[in-house]
Amino acid sequence: MKKQLLVLTVFFLTATWSYGQITRDDSRLSRGYLRLGFSNFGQELNDDLSNFTVDDGGMANDATMLGNLMEGRNGAKRGYVFEFGRNYYFNQNSLLPLFDTKVGLDWTQLSLTYNQLDWSSIIERDRAAGYEVEEMDYFAASVSSKIGPVISINFIDKLVLDVRAQLAATYFVNGLDYYAYSEDDEKYFTFMPEEEDSDEVDGLKAFGKLGKFGFKPNFGATVRYSVIGLSIDYSPGSFKYEYETSEGGGDVQSGKEKFKNNVFQIKLSLTL
Repeated sequence: MKKQLLVLTVFFLTATWSYGQITRDDSRLSRGYLRLGFSNFGQELNDDLSNFTVDDGGMANDATMLGNLMEGRNGAKRGYVFEFGRNYYFNQNSLLPLFDTKVGLDWTQLSLTYNQLDWSSIIERDRAAGYEVEEMDYFAASVSSKIGPVISINFIDKLVLDVRAQLAATYFVNGLDYYAYSEDDEKYFTFMPEEEDSDEVDGLKAFGKLGKFGFKPNFGATVRYSVIGLSIDYSPGSFKYEYETSEGGGDVQSGKEKFKNNVFQIKLSLTL
């Protein structure tokens, strides 16, 4: 709950501050924007363990919790994204004779996302097998800043197409901490395994264990008429996490692996 309150606090503080960052530039060499919409990542969970096997301590089935998450099946519900930034243009006159065309730099100064994770299919599967499940509000959130080249083409009247390719510096938090138990067994998955012979983790180390920082590509386009537009973005990639998991029977697996994190967004855009 504390993690979610922190995410909401950051969201509202950012929203109140962003207006001053996107106001109109009379020189026409830059245009500020604000975008709000839906953010989706991953796929539905696979809960079919009919072919589950354990080979020399390794769990061999993509329907395990580890297998699902490594392949980007997070069970994420439709989430939300809020972001603002500015296009900085290098030329004031058009580069093409037919259409007014400008080339510049698109800097999304701040982008915030939030998704709830729906693990009800895994919960029902384990309950049917006789386990009690500690239910929690699983969620994922991210904070990023994206920058890269943009081409803006004014086709007719006030109809403009912006096409961009950016590098996104991203801090991503996956708040999943699953635990199920029976009288003589347990199943669990965590991205924050306890360290042996260590005190409570705090400071920068806790920040690094809670979420992961990395760089991802981002490809997007905005079609706008005057100030109103529609934007789509796709950001493929992965994050390397420590983890610990058990599918029951006393078999525990831990380590550090890359977990897919492909994000698709569709947003309403306001360009000033």
